[in-house]
Amino acid sequence: MRKTQITSLIVLMIPVLFPSCHKETGDKLDEQEKFYRDNPEAIAQVKFVHAYTPLTINGLSTSLATTSTGFRITMDGVKINGAMNTSPSTNTIRYGGQPDTVTHTASFFPTTATYSFLPPGSHNFRFIMNRIVSGAYAPTAADQVFNSTVALTPGKKYTMFIADPYAPPATYLIEDNFHAPDRNSFGVRFVNLCADAASRFDVVSKRYGGKLFSDVGYKEMKDFIYLSTTTRDTLYLYNAGTNTLVSQINGFLPVTERVYTLYARGKTGTTGRTPSLTYYTNR
Repeated sequence: MRKTQITSLIVLMIPVLFPSCHKETGDKLDEQEKFYRDNPEAIAQVKFVHAYTPLTINGLSTSLATTSTGFRITMDGVKINGAMNTSPSTNTIRYGGQPDTVTHTASFFPTTATYSFLPPGSHNFRFIMNRIVSGAYAPTAADQVFNSTVALTPGKKYTMFIADPYAPPATYLIEDNFHAPDRNSFGVRFVNLCADAASRFDVVSKRYGGKLFSDVGYKEMKDFIYLSTTTRDTLYLYNAGTNTLVSQINGFLPVTERVYTLYARGKTGTTGRTPSLTYYTNR
């Protein structure tokens, strides 16, 4: 398995998202969307994942509660993660719960295995706290926590993470280089985004009886591997080379021909952000 040092990360898979005005059937926008659906090599696809540890950002709570304030994601100044709203949490991306909780999918956008279809080229992405005051969106200058300009290549898929860097908050982009698994098999990779920067991890499968990934450091990724599908599995996150259990996923059920990304997140000593192993679906 190849280990890749991550300088910027990104994973993609989102529903078609094109900033636009109201469209009518048969207009040029309809034709454009149909073209991109039929010609995926002409567009870029991106998935966004929240792995940022702090419980408060600019005085606003980002707790696990469903009423917490989340991020609006904008591309070149246009919101792309759902319609505008007057709720601090609706159509936002938040630090969701573990896989066995109802808030699990709040951590990524889109929330399913799909990606966002975005035009290729250089684009500015911003993550802005969805501050609602008296029923209206009222951000302050400090509510813009993440600001990154990246170049998207047509025909490629990415995941963009917001995570804890050594320096100021930043986004990380990784390319999602996977192929469609064979029947009765699935793909999986691992990314370490735990804010305990000195930590290195092993990922162990109970069902397979050994390590899937070993000695993975902060902002490192182990590429996709392909395994035979099995019954429900328990996945363990250990401190590398030890028997010290950090986290586990119970009842992980890989589906044939699907692809998953496991990732570590959180920070020791931060309530509600204990280091943990979680995942999202790429395909």
